[in-house]
Amino acid sequence: MSTTTTPTATAEAVRRRATAALLAALLATATALAALPAPRAAGADDPGRHWAGFRIPSTGHAAGGWIGGYRVDDTPVFVVTPGRRPNRAGFRPPDATSDLRGSKGPSRAATERAAWILSKYGGHKDAVQAAAVDAAVLHLLGGRAWRFGAPRGAARIRASGDPATVRRYVRLMLRGSRASAGPHQVTLVPTTADVGGVTGVTVSVTDGHGGPVAGLPVRVTSPDGGPSQPVAGPVDTVTGDDGRAVVRLAAPLVGWRTVVAEVGQVPLHWLRLRRADRKRQASAAEGGARRTIVASAQVAVRGPQSLTLAADPTVLVAGSPARVVATIDGDGSGRTATASLHGPFASSSAAHCDGPAAATVTVPVLGDGAYASPAVAPSAGGYYLWRVAVDGTDTSMPVASCGAPVRVRARSTVGLTAPSSAAPFDVLSAQVSVAGLPFGGPIDVTTSLYGPYATATEACTGNHRDVVQRRPGNGTFASLSFQVEESGWYAWRASVPEGDLWLGATSTCGALGTLTQVQ
Repeated sequence: MSTTTTPTATAEAVRRRATAALLAALLATATALAALPAPRAAGADDPGRHWAGFRIPSTGHAAGGWIGGYRVDDTPVFVVTPGRRPNRAGFRPPDATSDLRGSKGPSRAATERAAWILSKYGGHKDAVQAAAVDAAVLHLLGGRAWRFGAPRGAARIRASGDPATVRRYVRLMLRGSRASAGPHQVTLVPTTADVGGVTGVTVSVTDGHGGPVAGLPVRVTSPDGGPSQPVAGPVDTVTGDDGRAVVRLAAPLVGWRTVVAEVGQVPLHWLRLRRADRKRQASAAEGGARRTIVASAQVAVRGPQSLTLAADPTVLVAGSPARVVATIDGDGSGRTATASLHGPFASSSAAHCDGPAAATVTVPVLGDGAYASPAVAPSAGGYYLWRVAVDGTDTSMPVASCGAPVRVRARSTVGLTAPSSAAPFDVLSAQVSVAGLPFGGPIDVTTSLYGPYATATEACTGNHRDVVQRRPGNGTFASLSFQVEESGWYAWRASVPEGDLWLGATSTCGALGTLTQVQ
């Protein structure tokens, strides 16, 4: 709320003011006895309607006889047409105007400045301040002759009870009006809140030149607070030196809420003008008139979304398509989900969703429900996890989940190279190579020797001997040995069993490089 102050009078100032007031009162009384007509409807020139100010010599114009404010229907008013006759007939009902007398009168800027002074200072009942308001208003609206440094304006101030203080007040008022007059603006900026939290509300008030306005009362409410709290607030506060007031409102319900700010005691940028009942008599403008500006805005209170994941399928072979099905429940608005497949990992216990993803796809979410992601094809065996992140909306918080494990089995391979010839009773071994095992072994590799056969075409059938050796994983190595006692054709074959993360494999048997002729 705007406040005004009046100076503390020293003893000397009090004596000076009392002497001047006495002289002015004596002069005014003598003039009034000779000139005033019989009592009638009260106007601004009626001594019984003097509100705050000083008696000064009468001049036959509205600016004479009194410097300060009058009262009409308990409302302070100040003369705005000093060259007209004193108002003894009364006024019309007030009306708002920002253009006092069209193109021939004061400018719109001067009118706004006078309105600001009247609004901000014209409601404080103090003789010196009221006199200063009167002089400042006439300085802006009355024309050159009534400026406070011009002969007529200066004479009125000199005739007041404290001309030095009145003059200083006038300068302050004119300086303030130049910096601040004009339409004041109220902006309301609420912040999005999560349900159960608080909505922060910042109310900013700026004057006609964009400067901050301090000391104005602010009331913030939210009319749709919810069934248990139909109106959130009110919260009452005051704008600070930066022109801002910050409050916090509880946010108990999900959805859109309306926040309303009422800023009171805002200075006007137009005059509340009381025109004279009679054409040639003076008009006046109300002092101390303020207004309330109401601003509102909608802001969201966000609630949580639910998200569940299911892998489709849960086990697959490397290179096969993998998907995740996300079931989403939020506010039903359109949004986007991002699915990423993380892996491979050597064990299910080691799997996580941190770090880079093996593949990432997006899913448009048109509403609540179940959505299958586009397929991706993991190329390496191992354990994987899906992570799905669903964007937030105005009224729902973003959500993410990691889970839906997938086991991807690699395609292992095994190859074998055998000696092409040997003699009876030789001890033979083959070169075996294993590849495609994710994360190594260990693995048991079986090497089989078939034969002997009379011809090579009979290879890989019938009886065979096996040797098994444990290997740490992928690589090439010599198999365990076999002794060949008889002449004929022998066929070799190597195999690896399947594991959790790979498929079993068997080498080609009977092809070139896998046959040995003993003779």
